[in-house]
Amino acid sequence: MRVFLEGLNCANCAGKIEKLVGKMPNVREASLSLATGSLVIDEGEGFAQEETYDAIVKLVHSLEPHVVVSQSRKQSTAVEPCGCDGHGEGQYQEEESRLSGHSHAGSLGDMDKRQKFELISAIGLFLLGFVLQALVPANLEMVTVGVFLGAYLLAGYRVILLAFRNIGRGQIFDENFLMTIATFGALVLTEWPEAAGVMIFFGIGEYFQDRAVDNARRSIAETISFNAITANRVGPEGEVVIDAKAVKVGDVLVIKPGEKIPADGIIMQGLSHLDTSPLTGESYPRKVEKGDEILSGMINGNAVLKVLVTKDYENSTAMKIMHLIEEASDKKGKTEKFITRFSRYYTPIVVFSAVAMAIFPPLLIPGASWQTWFYQSLIFLVVSCPCALVLSIPISYFGGIGRASKEGVLIKGGNYLDVLYQADVFVFDKTGTLTQGEFKVLKTAPVAGFSEAELLAAAAAGEHYSNHPIGKAITAYAQQEVDETRLKNYAEIPGKGTRVEVDDQIILAGNRSLLRDHQIEVNGSDEEGTLVYLAIDGKLAGYLVLGDQVKENALSALQGLKRLGVKKTVMLSGDNASVANQVGKKLSLDEVMGDCLPQDKVAAFEKIKAENKDGKTIFVGDGMNDAPVLAMADAGIAMGALGSDAAIEAADIILMKDDPMDITKAVDIAKYTRRIMIQNIVLALGIKITVLTLTFFGMGEMYLAIFADVGAAILTILNTSRILRYRGFWQKNRY
Repeated sequence: MRVFLEGLNCANCAGKIEKLVGKMPNVREASLSLATGSLVIDEGEGFAQEETYDAIVKLVHSLEPHVVVSQSRKQSTAVEPCGCDGHGEGQYQEEESRLSGHSHAGSLGDMDKRQKFELISAIGLFLLGFVLQALVPANLEMVTVGVFLGAYLLAGYRVILLAFRNIGRGQIFDENFLMTIATFGALVLTEWPEAAGVMIFFGIGEYFQDRAVDNARRSIAETISFNAITANRVGPEGEVVIDAKAVKVGDVLVIKPGEKIPADGIIMQGLSHLDTSPLTGESYPRKVEKGDEILSGMINGNAVLKVLVTKDYENSTAMKIMHLIEEASDKKGKTEKFITRFSRYYTPIVVFSAVAMAIFPPLLIPGASWQTWFYQSLIFLVVSCPCALVLSIPISYFGGIGRASKEGVLIKGGNYLDVLYQADVFVFDKTGTLTQGEFKVLKTAPVAGFSEAELLAAAAAGEHYSNHPIGKAITAYAQQEVDETRLKNYAEIPGKGTRVEVDDQIILAGNRSLLRDHQIEVNGSDEEGTLVYLAIDGKLAGYLVLGDQVKENALSALQGLKRLGVKKTVMLSGDNASVANQVGKKLSLDEVMGDCLPQDKVAAFEKIKAENKDGKTIFVGDGMNDAPVLAMADAGIAMGALGSDAAIEAADIILMKDDPMDITKAVDIAKYTRRIMIQNIVLALGIKITVLTLTFFGMGEMYLAIFADVGAAILTILNTSRILRYRGFWQKNRY
């Protein structure tokens, strides 16, 4: 079950919601992504969807009244603050939202008019208080106090009401409670300007924090936005502009120059060039014409196309990718999980430390002032909110996933970003991964007693039903018509070849291992290339030599991985050892294993992974033929998966084009994302520890404490936005 929380910006409340939903009846686990506002519930036995949904709505409204709960996304991936009036949630939510203290109407963190007026009025009264303090005689001091109290109440009454309401529900350690206690303490100490200033600066900080969060979300959403808004449908009434979501299978669309393609389809008429960069990150124009398949999210170039829709809007490639990226944020990385656990203990520890600071120093230190230590304990309270940490880490993961998608790399979760960062061994398939996978027959070699025509006829029959690149290359080269009525009992032997009966003859086409299984002796060969042996009725008829080319960027990609800290690169191939070793030598691979059957690949990978206990091992394959090894890897990468449902299901990381350099890009982005997260942790904790230390030695101020809370959150979010602008080595021409 998936629920969307529109307008959720409070990291502390997000953690509470996730924890409390996870404890609901028949819920195994709950995962809330603050980056997308998506709450995913792992359903247990006896799960009641309607009752659980109602309980979630009630829970969310009790913690964050302005947040709109829905079972479908009402807005884009950028979870902007909700306009409560526009979602039909009723008067209750509208009234509740006025107490929330968070921005919740308009967009990009804008407060509603009433909140803005109250905050601006509070600032005016606050400044007026200082003027009166300087000009009004001492006997009229209560006028000044009244002005400061007015500023305090205008800026903080929402926070105070929400704090008391949450206390009544058992929700104590949140920012509203901390601010309320801290400012009440300032009032007890008759620090009227201090109390008013804290509430005002807290309100201003919250405003800018919400803006920063929503800007970050919007930037990420724009980065991964592939879908079209409208479509031009051709019908009996002519060409009509419709909402892209209304596009259905069988519709005929007109795609004009410069328009995004709204749904997958086949070109009925026209010739144009497509910009595929929104999906693949590759700006090189792709030529398309009648009969070609085109995918949603691509941008039409220089001519009008008429397209027959083969997948509706919701099932199109663009939406499939966007859902995949959004769902990726539900799979939390280790750092995010650690910070969530850390914050649960950190805030109570600091709160109790503040209580201890208020009580013990005056009792134990001769001459220590109760008032001074009480004031310093209030500063501890303000600093204790961990929002900067809890907020910036999930947005960092989501930013890294969004940045990778811009380069045509789909990463299914923050946990796989962690794996990429830690990976020190990469294991590759050969055909279609490091080589083009486009085989060509280079030579035919019939043995004595068989002609070339007989050899090719046997090859055409043996590979007629094969979808393997080698089989397709052989049938294309043979150029022979095959009477399918004569073929029977066709079988593919994984990792070896094919067997088929033609009339009364048995034809085998495959590698040396296949023929040896049928007691047919095959001598070794010094030929360079992939050899496919043919046997007819138990006799060797000859062999074909096929060649495959190494991909253009394969060597640069492997060199890039080494520079990024990868310790070992291995290639496992079903091709013969001689060919595999030739490719390995060209690419400077550390280890090469040829003649691998599927079970051999599994055994070899198990051994490699076992030897790499302290690191992460990644397998790169085509996403379909290597499913067992992909499943065993710490992360499986599928090559060339554009539009392939099978590859998207099989792998954890998906490359939208056949470029090995994208693997290196993904590792580089993962490492940069990790650096940003470390910077955020150091920045947030550094600011808080500095202010706490200054406070302990009597040099802290309440205004510094406010900066350590909301200021640190804003700084970490701004730092996180650098991920989206990251320029990796592939853009710096370092290779």
